[in-house]
Parts: sequence; structure tokens; C-alpha cells
Amino acid sequence: MGETRISRLAAPVLVRGRSLFSGRLFERLRHVLWAALISLALYAVFLLQPIDQFLWLFQSRVADRNPTGDVVFVSSNEALNDTDNPQTRYRVAAALDELDRQGVGKVFLDIPFSTSENAAADARLARAIADLGPRISLVDRILEGPTGERIRRTTSPTIAGPATRVVSDQTDRDWYGFAWRLHYAYQNDGRVTRSLGAAIAGVEGNPNETFSVDYGFAVDRIPTLQLDELSGNARSLSELAAEVTGKTVVIGHSGLVAGSQQPMPRKMDAAVSYVDIYAGESLKAGHTGSLRGPIVLSFFAALLLISIVFSRARRQRWVTYSATVLVAPALLYAAAKIGIRLELSYALTFLAIYAALRSRMRWKRRVEMVNQETGLAKLRALEARLIRDSVTNGHIVIAKIQNYERVLKTLRADDKGSYVLKLVDRLRAADSNLVVYSDGHHLGWHVANDDTDAVVEHLEGLRAIFAAPIQVGGFSVDVGITFGIAGVEGDPSARLAAAVAAAEETSEAHNPIAIAETGSQTDLLWDISLRARIDDAMEAGEIYCVYQPKIDLQSNAVVGVEALVRWHDPARGFISPMHFIQQCEKAGRMEHLTRYVLQSACSAGQLLHFRGHMISMSVNISATLLSDMRVVGLVRNVLQATRFDPCFLTLEITETARISDHEVAATILNELRSIGVRISMDDFGVGAANYEAFYELPFDEIKIDRMFVANIAKDPKARAIVASIAAMGRGARITVVAEGLENPQDIPMLQEAGCQQVQGFAFSRPLSLSNLLEYQELAPEQTLSNIV
Repeated sequence: MGETRISRLAAPVLVRGRSLFSGRLFERLRHVLWAALISLALYAVFLLQPIDQFLWLFQSRVADRNPTGDVVFVSSNEALNDTDNPQTRYRVAAALDELDRQGVGKVFLDIPFSTSENAAADARLARAIADLGPRISLVDRILEGPTGERIRRTTSPTIAGPATRVVSDQTDRDWYGFAWRLHYAYQNDGRVTRSLGAAIAGVEGNPNETFSVDYGFAVDRIPTLQLDELSGNARSLSELAAEVTGKTVVIGHSGLVAGSQQPMPRKMDAAVSYVDIYAGESLKAGHTGSLRGPIVLSFFAALLLISIVFSRARRQRWVTYSATVLVAPALLYAAAKIGIRLELSYALTFLAIYAALRSRMRWKRRVEMVNQETGLAKLRALEARLIRDSVTNGHIVIAKIQNYERVLKTLRADDKGSYVLKLVDRLRAADSNLVVYSDGHHLGWHVANDDTDAVVEHLEGLRAIFAAPIQVGGFSVDVGITFGIAGVEGDPSARLAAAVAAAEETSEAHNPIAIAETGSQTDLLWDISLRARIDDAMEAGEIYCVYQPKIDLQSNAVVGVEALVRWHDPARGFISPMHFIQQCEKAGRMEHLTRYVLQSACSAGQLLHFRGHMISMSVNISATLLSDMRVVGLVRNVLQATRFDPCFLTLEITETARISDHEVAATILNELRSIGVRISMDDFGVGAANYEAFYELPFDEIKIDRMFVANIAKDPKARAIVASIAAMGRGARITVVAEGLENPQDIPMLQEAGCQQVQGFAFSRPLSLSNLLEYQELAPEQTLSNIV
């Protein structure tokens, strides 16, 4: 019970050699990855385009740039192409003639004229167009029809003559009705026609290519004239010449004419011609670039990763998080000023998703850190507080409530929390502001006092207070409480775990207050992390097998080897097999370790057989595995994978007293024997290996414990026990092995007692596989000569 609680408490402290910070670091990195993946998925379906387009409105507002002034918009508040009022065509013609006289650079007539009933008016307009020659271009407009079809309105050929055509597309609009991207050119009936915007800027382009329109130019700074100012006497000729000479003039309807309105970021009722004028200004200024969503997202992801990796303290992270968020409006503003359109919504969504994931995780931790029955914070909250506040002084006190589970069983559900809270009230007898943390049968708190004796004296006083019973739910409940203490030094998390361990060692009668040893901190942390490191150690080859030969006393030959597991940690050195195997059992990793050792041993046995050494291979199997038939499948799968002959495999069952059900174990062992493997009873004669297990379970071999073998020469009792076990083995017709032979002079006594095989340091220490192969190359007589 105590080991389980310590492991659970300290698991965040050191997992597979990584610190608490590393665990949280990888958690944050995982959240960054999820946020990025979700944002990219949103980009793939263009779900956030309306947000980007709204942000582009902001960019357009703050840019406030001056246009070139080379493009002049000449507008009319009256529909000039109305076929029912052909007289307006004379005004257009007069304006064109005036522009011609003033030496205009280029003219774009952004009004499509169809043939009217007044042929003279049409002819007059056609003559004015023809007089401008290559300096004039007529604009064909692409509109969206009532059913969504594209309609192209053009000037009649009889009016246009050979004049150049350009195209203005009014159908490519966004959610808000704005035109953010336009084509360089359009293809119609196999012919490529430049767009009006590209023609204004004097650039060529592919019909499949588009460019961004920059609406950052101040609309009131674009030169404008009324059509009547060209055809009348509103201005002097000198003033007019300064306005249009050598410049590009776009003639079109104003926004007051029905069907000629086009919303723009800086003018919601603008004339439709303004869109193309802005397109031309954008191309002239070179402000057609854009940073797409994935690029901006990658930039912010990199910033966030840098913040996470290099900000260790919580305060540092919050500062860098805030800085990362503030980069967004700054970048939006800077991009607006230099004329780059930014797709920022996906990066903002990325940051929002990351914030949501982190908020959810913090909420989850807060919930996990609170005992739902009492409302008290759990011990892990104390751990977090010690780390957050960098507490390095004082003591951690853990109170263990004796008989806690038994008391809870007798109380109603509503009274369980009340029971703990009344205990806490007594702990606060001397300090009403004491913050107490609760976790199962443990209560914990931090004491700022560095004097251990003073803390112990205070706890003695608390124990006196708890001598009186507590009234809960109409019952009088006796309370037993003991304390574990650990000084806060070095790692607070480790000292908290040490205090819990000390509390688990206490008892009311003999040791009510236990002080954790300072020197045991490293060992405690190592034990906690050991279980998590086992898998990594096997993968890295730090856990491996060595092999100790078994010698037949009659033939003096090596007849088998026992595979023994070893662990050499680069930092810790050699770790006791008994220690880490015990940890494996506690962590539930015994089956995994057994599979690893069995596979290594069978592979080594197969190699020995390939070299011509037909000897058996013994592998230890924990008795704890004999409660589940899965061990049979484990052995069968390993034999199939390694192709090792099962008749050469011996499974040595250790600690048979831990077998909970002999009937189940016998069924499993018989199933193993049916595969062809032999079953051995290890350490017979002491503790776990008793006569009951020997009688009820099917063994092919027993191994006499080393305690009797080592004392056979000097103790008649040991000699008698060895002889008795050997006689029992002969009677049961099973092999008897004496293990732990260290003195070669004892061999005759073992032979006389009736032992058939021996193993121990007298013949060989456990060998690596390569050394075992060399050992096997020796002749039996050479082997025995080495012993002597």
C-alpha cells in the first residue's frame, strides 16, 4: 500500500530519468502540435477566410498610403450609355476630344456602349474613340447574371472600331463583396485580354495568375474629375492640362448610377471603376504580395516553440506568451504599412487553440488536485506549490490516519468528508491559517521551521489532541494518527515523497513520528524511477543475460546452463537482480521481463546448439505468473520465434510459496510440460520451496538451496538434509541439482549424497555468451582441472 502511494505521488517528479519540467515540456509541445494540425485542417477547407478578409479591412484602414497620382478618374453621376438618351454620347465624345487635345497618356473608357437608335450620336462617339487611336482602350465588363451565369457587356463594334479591349471582372468577390484578388488577364474565345488593372499599370500577365489588390491608398487622394469639367468651361485649359496631360484617365460612372456601385474597404459606395484603379496602383507600387496562412502559422509556431523551450519558469512563459500574442497586431500593422497582405486568422486560431488546450489541462489539474469529498487540495498540489514558490527551507509533514479505510467503511457517504475535515480542524488547533492537503489516508502540510526537534515536539502535542475521539454521523470514532517528517532541501518533490515514505513506516505503538533520512532521498527516487526505466534498459541492452554452467558429476561434462538476468546502468552501475525484479513485480512488468529473458536465453541456446553444444537452458519463472494461462502462450511464442527445441528448455519456478492456487498452477505447469519443456523447483528446502508444493506440482527437477550445499562439509545437519533431498529426488525419479557450490573439495560429498548435477563458483561464475562459448570449447577434463 505504501509503495503504491509513493509511486503515484512521485511519478510526475522523475519519469524515465526526466524531470517534472521535461514532462510538462513535452506536454506543451504536444499541444503545439495539435493546435497546428487543427489550424492547418481549417486552412485546407478555407473556413477562416471571412476572418482574414475582416483583418484585411483593418490593414487597408491603417496603411494610409499616397497613390501615384498618375491615374485620374473621370466620373459621371448620370448613366452615359442609356440607349434611350443617346444625347449623352455627344458629351462623352466631347470629353474624349478634350483629353486628346490636352495630350492625355492613356484613356480607359469603363462604360460599355451598345448601338442606339441615334446613328449620328453613335458615329460621333466612334469618331472620338478613333481619334485617340492606340491611346484608348474600351473596357468589357463581366457581370453575374440573375441565375449566377457570367455575362459579358461590351461596346458595340460599330462604336469601338479597332480600339483595344480590356476586361474588368465584377464577379470575383469575397464574403463581404470586396475584390481582394484579380487576374492579370482573361481568356475568351481563344483570345487573351488584359485586365483593366494590369492595363492601367502597363503590365502583362498570364490569365491563370492573380495578384492582390492593395486598398491601403487614401481614396480621397486619387485625382478625380467630373465629365462635365472636360466638356464644358468649368476649368481653364491650363488647369485641365495639369490634371490630365500625360496621365492615365479612367472614364466611368460614379457610385450614384444604378448598377455601378462596388463596396471597397475604404469606400463602401465607391464607383466600380475604383477597384481597377486600385488594382493598377497596387501593380505600380509592387504591393501585390501576400503571406499565406501556413507561412504565418509556421512563424508563430516557431515563436511559441522558442517560448516553451527556453522559458523554464512560469512567469517567463507568461511573458513570452504575451509577447508572442502582441506580435500578431504588430505584424499586421507592419505588413499593412509595407503593402503585404497577411493571412493571420490561422495563426490566431493556432494560438487560441493552444491557449484552450493549456487552459483545459490546467483546469483538469486543478480538478485532479482537489479532493471532491472534502474540497481540500491533494498532496500533488502541495508538491506544485513547493516547486512554484521555490521553497527550500522548513519541513514537510505527512500525517498518516491509522485505520482510515476501516473507518470509512462504517461511515455513510455524506459523513466521509466530514470525518477528514474534523481531523483537519484539530491539526489547525495551533494555527488556524494552516493549509492542509489531503490524499487518501494522508494529510500533509509545510512547516517553515527549520528546527527538526521543535517540529517533532509540536507533532507530539498534536498527537495528544487526537487522543479524544471524534463525533461523526452520530458515532464516536477513535483516531490514530502518526507523522512522517522530511526536511525541505534540494528537490522539494523528492522530499515530499520521502515524507510519505517515512509516514508509511510509522505505527502508533512503536514509531509514531518518523524522520526521513537525508541520505535515502536518492535511493527513494531511484526506486521510484526504476520501474519506468526497465523497458528503456531492455531496449538499450543495459539488461542482459549471463549464463552459469551446470556440471554432471558422473560424466564431468557441462550438461546445461542457467540464464541469470543482470542490469548495468550507465549512471548507477550494477543493480541487484533481487532489487529490480522486485520492482518489476510491483510495477506489473514481470511478464515483459520474463519474455525478454526467455527470448535472450532461447536465442543463446539455439546458438550453442548450432555450435554443436547440445546442452539445456534453464530460465527462472516467477511463481506470480502461475495464476494465468498467458505464461503458456508466452513460452510457446518465444520457442516458435527462436526455433529452440523445447526439450532442452527448463523453467525454474522461484518462490513457490507465492502460488495462490496450487490446482491452477498445476494445470499451467502440465500445459507447459505438454509443450516439451522441463519444470524445476528452485531453492528447495528453505522458505518458499516446501514439501507441499513439491507434492502437488509436477516437477522434473529440484535444486537444493545453496545454504545447505555451502555447509555440507562442516555441518552434519546440512549433509543429512542434502542426502535426504537427493534420496527423495531419486525416489521420485527427478533430477537433483546442488546449487551454490563454492568449494571444489565438497564435490565427493555431493556425489556420495546422491546429487546428480552441480553448479556454482567452484566450476564457473556466470559468463557472458561469448565467454560461455569459449568455456564450452574446453574438454571436460580441462574443465575439472581448472576447478582444482
